[in-house]
This record gives sequence, structure tokens and C-alpha cells, in this order.
Amino acid sequence: MKRQRTLSAPQQAILEAATSNSDPAAYTMVNAITVDGVPERTLRQAARDTAARHDALHWTLDLDNRYRISASAGLGPALAPAAGTDLRSLNPASAIATVEAWMATQRAAAYDLWGSGPRLRFHLFRLPDTPTGPSTVCALTTHHLYTDEHALQLLWTEIVRRASTPPIPAPTSPDLRYSRWAQASISAAAATSARTAAEAIAQCCHAHEARPYPIYLERPSTPDAYGQQARVLGPVDTEEVSARLSVGPAAVYVAAVAQAVSEQTGHGRIVLHMPMSLRRTAAEAGIVGCFVTSALLPIRVEPDGDYLVQHCQRALDFASRHAHARPGLLSRSVGQPQISLAIEQPATARRLGPVTWSSFAAPNAGPKHPLSLQLSASATGPGRLRASWTPTTLTQKQASELLERATDHLNRLTAKG
Repeated sequence: MKRQRTLSAPQQAILEAATSNSDPAAYTMVNAITVDGVPERTLRQAARDTAARHDALHWTLDLDNRYRISASAGLGPALAPAAGTDLRSLNPASAIATVEAWMATQRAAAYDLWGSGPRLRFHLFRLPDTPTGPSTVCALTTHHLYTDEHALQLLWTEIVRRASTPPIPAPTSPDLRYSRWAQASISAAAATSARTAAEAIAQCCHAHEARPYPIYLERPSTPDAYGQQARVLGPVDTEEVSARLSVGPAAVYVAAVAQAVSEQTGHGRIVLHMPMSLRRTAAEAGIVGCFVTSALLPIRVEPDGDYLVQHCQRALDFASRHAHARPGLLSRSVGQPQISLAIEQPATARRLGPVTWSSFAAPNAGPKHPLSLQLSASATGPGRLRASWTPTTLTQKQASELLERATDHLNRLTAKG
């Protein structure tokens, strides 16, 4: 029997954005971890039990004759039977290359949001054994409507925990916390608060250039064509500047990118869009579901690096307080997003007892906006700054210059002494 569910405000925004995006795979999510020390059959069972526990992974969409979208959750499985590929006959490098090619293919494929089958697809790649035992890449394909990056890490942690500890009983009832949060996110009180937040953001963005990059190139013959480029970053240690200025690392990253955009375009007041989570409590931090929205950061670029970093911290604080703003109201008052900046965590190895697991490199994705930037950095290892853009926004040369400028500013802002 199906039970009605209420789509959350972030889910509604994603559906609206997906409809207007030229790339049908823009919101397909492919994520994977490499697990060492667990038999494949144990991982399969752990994945099934984990997916069954989370109500938000069971939702299906329906469209009535008035084109109104509704959601419901049934008692069917959230996870398709796990497929498997044995790569033990390959050398380690070839095995990883095979996984990367598979993930890239999955990432480029449109996700069927209107299908009736399981909402998650799980694939196991058996890698050559390690000295500690079996090694497996666990890959999961879904849609952003069902999870965000934080939720994916919650799922992986639970799967590994189930697979590496004595048997945990299969869940007898689903976790309904996301359903309750989703309903609250579109209540009358939430709608009023979201409208007030949108008005505050619009006022702050009034003097800012929301589209610093003019659209001046001819549109490509292929609608979903896009450009992409990346730079490897050396270790980036923000500890000294963060302590001296009482700011977080994200403020330093935002400052470097904002300064680069400002120099390249000649606009001193710009608007960046940044994915932010609407999880606000410790309890919400443990809920699987989609809490992510696109927050607006109005940035006034100052020549003084320290002042700019502090200004970016205030902009991040402002964006966090107003992240629940209504996207529709913002698009009418500020305009459609042009530049997005996602701050991503570098992959780190984790351990639970004798079992270790680490995030697998995510496949490249096309831009959700005319210019999408992803930045990951670490004080102890390499990071990456990647740009993807629509052909009407940048040329390859301009993209290269932008990445070089941002890297130079990041190095300058974090220089010791």
C-alpha cells in the first residue's frame, strides 16, 4: 500500500531546476567507496538492510492530469538487486580504470524520476585482493532528489558498520524523520520565513552584478555541450589565516574565487551561488534525505586580502541564515544563477575495526549553471579546482586564466608570515 509523502522545499527546487536544465543528467548522482576487508555477500546484505531503513529512499513521483506532482512511498524495495563485476583478473590500475569508465557512463545517463522501480542502483566491483583480504568498490546511482552529499556519507557509514560488526537486525519499520522534516519545510510558517529571507537577500544583492560574464558567444549545435578544465592544487593550509582572522576555511576559498572573477570581469560586486545544507540540528545531521539548497553570497571584492576574507565570512554567515529563501522569488528579483561554487571535502580513508574504506573519485559532471566551480583542498595532500561551463559563458582560454588567478590568490591568502 502506498502512503502519500510531501516533497520538501529543496526537492521542489531541484525538480524545478532539473526541468529547466538542458542536461538531462544534471542531477544524476554516482558515488562510490572502496571497502577493504569485507566479503562481497556481506556488503550486499548490508546495502539492502540500510536502504530499507530509510523512508526517503522509497519515494516515487506521480503526475496527475493537471500536471501536479505528488510523492508516495510504498513497501517495495528501495534498492535494486546489486549487480556485480569481477575485476580480479586485471591489474589494480586497469581495474580502477574500468570502474572509472563505468561511473562516467552512469553519470552521463539521465535518471528516470518517474519510474516505479527501486530508487537506488547498487553495483559491486570485486578488485584484486589486498594483503588484508577482499577489496570491493561499492557504487551507488540515484537522483539528487533522494540524497545530498552528506546523506551519501551517512549511507556508506551505515553500510560499512552493518557489514563489519556482528549481525544487526533488519529494520522492522522505516525512518520517517525526513518525511516529517519535508512537511515542515513547506508549512505556512516556513513559507513566510522563506519569503522574508528572499526579500533580505534581494535587498543585499541590489547593487551587485549577478551576471558578470556576458553571454556573447554563439550557442553550440549540441544543446548539452559544455567545457571543462581543472587544476591540481598543492596542499592548502588555512590554519594560520583562519586563526588570525577568526574565519573558517570556506571564507578563504570564496575570497580567492571572488577575487579571480572580479579581476577577470571588472565587476567589484558579484553574486556567487553555493550549495548549503538546511540541516540545523544534531538530530537532522543524522537524517538521510535531500537538505541541500543553493544559497546566494553577495560579495564586495576589496583589494585588501584580509578584509576580503573577513567580508566573505560575513557573507557566508548571511547566506547560511537565509539559505531557506524561496528560489522562485530570488530568480525573479536577483535573476537566474550564473556562477556556482561548491566546496568539497577531499577523500579521506576511514576505519571501523579491521575494515577500511575511502571515497572513490567522483566522475566529472557538467555545469548546473553557466559557470560551475568545484574546489577541494587539504593541508596535507593535493586538492583540485575544477570549472565546467556552457559554451556561451567562457572560452577555454578564459577558463584557464580564471583557474590560474584563483589558484594564485589562494596561495597568496594562505602564505605563511
